[in-house]
Parts: sequence; C-alpha cells; structure tokens
Amino acid sequence: MPRGETIGQRIKRLRLERGLSQRDLSLPGLSYAYISRIEADARTPSTKALRKMANRLGVTVEHLEQGKPTPTELGVQDAGLDFGSLSKPEVEAIRRAAAEGARDAARRAADQVIEDRREEERAKLRRRLKELGGSKVRPC
Repeated sequence: MPRGETIGQRIKRLRLERGLSQRDLSLPGLSYAYISRIEADARTPSTKALRKMANRLGVTVEHLEQGKPTPTELGVQDAGLDFGSLSKPEVEAIRRAAAEGARDAARRAADQVIEDRREEERAKLRRRLKELGGSKVRPC
C-alpha cells in the first residue's frame, strides 16, 4: 500500500489486484463512469458507494478509507479465509466476536494500567518516606 495513496487510487489498485474492470465493479446506483471519476480523484465517493465497492472488492469500508486492513480482516486472513468470501451473516458474527474480544482486551489493559499506577504511587510514597528520614519503612 503506497503512502499517500488517495481513496480513488486505492480503489483502482484493489480493483486491478482482483482482476476487475470498472464495469465489473459497477452496480445499480454505482456506474462505471462514477467509478472512473472516483479513481481519477475527480469525485469523492459517497458512504453508500464506499459500502458497495468495499463489498465488491472484499474489504471493509475502513480499509478503503484508511488504506490498511482492519484487525478483523487480518484475523480472518490469519485463519486462512478470504474476507471477500464471507457472507453477510458470517461477517456480522466475526465482527461481534471481534468487538467482544476487543472489549475484553481493553479491560485487561485498563486493569494493568490501574496496577501500574498503584505501583508507581507506592514507589513515590517509599521515596518520600525515605527523604523524610523514615529509615524503618516497611514495604507496602
């Protein structure tokens, strides 16, 4: 993925990587002429157009917008599946599981932050007591 790549350039690159023509990518409400203007950076795609193209290209809208696969896409790829081969219910099930996993991971990370802060406070208190001459300070 080239740095500084526009959405239009990204769509064109992904389309060509998949061996699709602009006509192949087109759908009702998403003409090949509109795709051509997007790829030429003459038009900014609507959210609806991005969704349609992402589905057709087998990536997420976030991938089109940001230029890199999402953690969900990478996880699917790590499992040996092509994200584009998944049905809508399969994608939703994977996204629900990913969201739950992300929540659990965030909770574990937050718990670690809390513990690190506590340890930092204990260390500060020990240093302060030592400065005040408390040579007989017991560890917390």
